[in-house]
Amino acid sequence: MTTSGRSTVLAIKEPMHQRAESQQLLLPQANKYRTLRIVLIKPSQYDDDGYVIRFWKGVLPSNTLSVLRGLTEDIERRRAFGDIAIQVDTFDEVAEKVSVEHIVTWNRHPSTKLAVCLVGVQTPQFPRALALGKQFREYGIDVMIGGFHTSGTINMLGDQGPDIQELYQESIVVVSGEVEGHWEGMLADLLNGQLKPLYSFAQDLKSLVDIEEAPLPVVSPKTMKHFARPNFGTVETSRGCPFSCSFCTIINVQGRMMRERSPEAITELIRRNFSERDINFYFFTDDNFSRKKWWRETFEAIIRLREEGIKITFMMQVDLARKPQEFVRLAAEAGCTQVFVGMESVNPQNLKVQGKGQNKVEEYQAIIREWHDAGIAVHVAYIIGMPFDTKAQVALDIQYLIDEIQADQASFFMLTPMPGSQDHKEMQEHGEWMDPDLNKRDSFHATTTHPYMTTEEWTAAYEAAWKSFYSKENLARILSRWSHAPQQYWNLFNVYVWYKNAALIEKQHPMVAGFFRLKGRLTRRSGFSIDPLPIHLWKRTKEVCRLFVTWAGFVKEMEEVWLQTRPRSEREKQFFDEVQRIQGEIWQTLKIAEWQKTYSDVKTAMPAKVRALLDPFEDLSSKLLLSRNDLNAFLKKWGSLQAKIQALHRGWAWGDEPAKKWLEQLHALHRDAWQSVKVREWQEAYSGFKGRLPSRLDLLYARFDALSNRMVCSRQDLNTFQAGTRGYLSGMRFWYIRPFRLAGTFFKEFLLIIAFARSVFASFRSSLPRAMQH
Repeated sequence: MTTSGRSTVLAIKEPMHQRAESQQLLLPQANKYRTLRIVLIKPSQYDDDGYVIRFWKGVLPSNTLSVLRGLTEDIERRRAFGDIAIQVDTFDEVAEKVSVEHIVTWNRHPSTKLAVCLVGVQTPQFPRALALGKQFREYGIDVMIGGFHTSGTINMLGDQGPDIQELYQESIVVVSGEVEGHWEGMLADLLNGQLKPLYSFAQDLKSLVDIEEAPLPVVSPKTMKHFARPNFGTVETSRGCPFSCSFCTIINVQGRMMRERSPEAITELIRRNFSERDINFYFFTDDNFSRKKWWRETFEAIIRLREEGIKITFMMQVDLARKPQEFVRLAAEAGCTQVFVGMESVNPQNLKVQGKGQNKVEEYQAIIREWHDAGIAVHVAYIIGMPFDTKAQVALDIQYLIDEIQADQASFFMLTPMPGSQDHKEMQEHGEWMDPDLNKRDSFHATTTHPYMTTEEWTAAYEAAWKSFYSKENLARILSRWSHAPQQYWNLFNVYVWYKNAALIEKQHPMVAGFFRLKGRLTRRSGFSIDPLPIHLWKRTKEVCRLFVTWAGFVKEMEEVWLQTRPRSEREKQFFDEVQRIQGEIWQTLKIAEWQKTYSDVKTAMPAKVRALLDPFEDLSSKLLLSRNDLNAFLKKWGSLQAKIQALHRGWAWGDEPAKKWLEQLHALHRDAWQSVKVREWQEAYSGFKGRLPSRLDLLYARFDALSNRMVCSRQDLNTFQAGTRGYLSGMRFWYIRPFRLAGTFFKEFLLIIAFARSVFASFRSSLPRAMQH
């Protein structure tokens, strides 16, 4: 029972010769059973307040559950245990409630044998898995536990550790390694009442099982109902990784020799899932797809499927070493939209000390550019807290990642000694301190001491990395680079909604998070008190209210990103380019950017009544001119500025205030620029726009940025007006509120949210198979 890459995998295969012998493994007493019911649970973990992390809708479905379900159903299909029927139930606790009391009722009939398998258990999930196992054992239910925690621990340190010993004490069966070739025998032991305390199959990493002909995974429709995208599948096509990173557990559980499913098996799986479950997007969870010996054959097989009309898309994990020339091209043709790469650091010293010699920082830009040229986005894994990191250096490195490397997405982790890694083994042998709470070994908590950062500094650097990369400004830059490719644009946009919500609102890592956190009052970790119902409801009400307020701001932020970057038709692009060119010439001639900057500098030094007279001209400088009438109206208003400033200069008792000099400078700028106006030429240019305007709805939010001399679509005017109105209300200055503009602002806000929601929903629908779009 193992996991693959950074997503969980439990894989099992039955050799052909065992299939005929399986029934012979049953003892006579096993004949009392008519049904073997296997409950597969992918446990979650606890948050820092002791609550189980669970969401209304999950995002990343567990490959572990699908693989083990498929393998168990294969035993049932072959009638390996004769007349004993096998029933499989799956639970992914990240998105699905696990009711122990309800599950144990399935064991009441004497002819039913019930077993609970806690699968794909990683180290931070171990405390929750142990708690669930204990609860089931109280009812006398047989429990097995497997995954990377038990496998990595036993492979590297043996079974004498306190966590494994506690499982023995609770009579929970421990599984280490991959169980292909053994699963049928283990289920026979279950039916015979002869389960062993430990099943260990990974002592020799050079002789691990072949998975080429392993039974195919089977998706659970019941479990997928709890996920946001029902057309999302996760599957492994290979196991292992040839590299030797010291922080990695893969190589010490799945080995460094690549083992693969055949291209024919992958094709069969994709075709079946497409026809039965409408799955058309996959995350291939292989730790390193690019080191498969059959990578070419796999891509070509998927390309043939696409030619048949099964147009799947996928993301995969690859390393940053140079690829064969055909690899990137064939990946794109096969439908790859994103690659997940273990960049880990941009500091060569960090990479060297962690055994990441295959990563060459000087090659990062060229490698990522190659993926971009093929239309494939790049998602990097980045570790905070490497040996040579400091708080200041991390900030500089993240900015380098943003500005120079130009990754499209990033997942940040804190360097953590995971059981099964060489780092963990060495720290254990040297007696170095590691936080004993396994629940925190999730790569999102500081669990060791760092040579150059305190725990607080390390945590702050980690959180700042998320905020910097997923800032509104960086997301707008990235999406602008993909505005020519609508499908990729919306793929990234939707991922950003998921990631920002998880990391910055829910405060959970996106890879273990979903949408809208749920908290079960009674499923709290041992050692934490259970609140009375009224107190629990009051706390949750406050949390949900804060969440909705935060989400309101978040939606506005994503609206802004969308307005600035959304894909446009060629007609729209041509129109806006021409408007920008002509208006840019007008603004340069009139020196509006200089005037606006000068006024912004002196604004706070001027009396409020003067600002009230000049502020409308600052707003006027951002007005977008789309017609000859717009131009004439603008020139008339802007021309009146000179008379307004002269009147202020003559009629105001300035004394020797510095603001008087600034006013004179504004007057001089306007006077000198006005002498160069070319009204007739500009009017003729705007006459050619008639009948070429794009949607008026779009133009409601367009403005001209005088400082950058370009047109932008933004909700900035809405934000500015709303902030000013709130200030007037809080200061009880009701007479400054303009009711008609307030009503117009609310109307524009309403139109914007409708347009934004329709675009997001349309992009989501377009990603679904045709049968699911109705």
